[in-house]
Amino acid sequence: MHKISALSVTRLAAPFIICLPLFFAACAEKKQPESVQEPLKPQVELDESVQSFVANLSPANQDLSSYTDMSATIGKSLAYVNSKPQTAYAIDKKHLKVTWGELAKTLRRLREVLPMLDKNPGLLETNFKWVAIPGGIDYSGYYEPQVRASRTRKPGYEQAIYAVPPDLGAVRRKRGRYYDRRTIEEKQVLAGKGLELAWAADPVDVFFLEIQGSGRLIFDDGTQAYINYAGQNGHKYKSSGRIMREKGLLQRGDIFEQREWLANNPDRVREILHENPSYVFFKFGGRGPTGAMGHTVDDWLSLATDRGFIPLGSVVAYGVNIPDQKNDRVPLRGIGFAQDVGGAIKRNRIDIFCGGDDRANYVASFLDAKGPAWILLAK
Repeated sequence: MHKISALSVTRLAAPFIICLPLFFAACAEKKQPESVQEPLKPQVELDESVQSFVANLSPANQDLSSYTDMSATIGKSLAYVNSKPQTAYAIDKKHLKVTWGELAKTLRRLREVLPMLDKNPGLLETNFKWVAIPGGIDYSGYYEPQVRASRTRKPGYEQAIYAVPPDLGAVRRKRGRYYDRRTIEEKQVLAGKGLELAWAADPVDVFFLEIQGSGRLIFDDGTQAYINYAGQNGHKYKSSGRIMREKGLLQRGDIFEQREWLANNPDRVREILHENPSYVFFKFGGRGPTGAMGHTVDDWLSLATDRGFIPLGSVVAYGVNIPDQKNDRVPLRGIGFAQDVGGAIKRNRIDIFCGGDDRANYVASFLDAKGPAWILLAK
């Protein structure tokens, strides 16, 4: 949760062969960027042309005041790409070979044109080759959960959030799996060992915190703290959505429906959660969600990809119609950066980091849609 200019071809190489002739040519009329929130804005189409995509681009699509706001994000990708041997191949396929140096060139070129993009988004066509991802992308989203918590256990705050047990490593090396979720929570095998980082108000919040891997604790004393993934018990993850669908409890299966059902059936929460044997341990962090490059991820800019398909460091033009509480679906067209990975992110799937506010939670919870994507390569 990689590289688009030079890296993304690892997974895309074979299908790219078919699309190169169609998308390496670029020309589009220059248009003023418009806001993606306008009701008459056209929906994103899977077979959308590069010209249409560019014509409907705007920094506002990604909650940016200007494309220059992308500069810091580009710097993170560039630092990663520059750490690689510049003459080595980032993409080494029969019909597409790109060195790390060429990938770095793509990122530098994008940073150079940023100050002009607000008025002239057509520069994205004249400066870059657009390599279409055949069949498009299955888009999903992730976000930074905010969990109500207390630094001490007390009524209303009784769900422990644990640090890594000191024997986790030895147990996993010896037999592969540590205590499962049911054993940890029902038998309280870790209680009283000084491993409690905090006590949460809602076990469901902690469960979804584990899925996201990092988040923010909002303490009852008004303070806050970042919390990050630190380890896992070695058991295979089973999603709550799958568990609940198997029990015939859901119609749609999205996270909002899951949360609604769990809130209305508190006596069955443990029954549902304990069927997922996987358990995640945490540590306090000094910053927000961190991607696979070692840098924090940025709202609507950082993308989680399959690094074998779209390598870290890639620049991706992505488009999808995202859930909206007022308008059902609104188009999102953006320039993103492959900076993260994820166990569930395979081949033609991209996970968009949506941020940490209520809108981010909503979009990430409901987004499951198909849309176009292109890898950009400096000409």
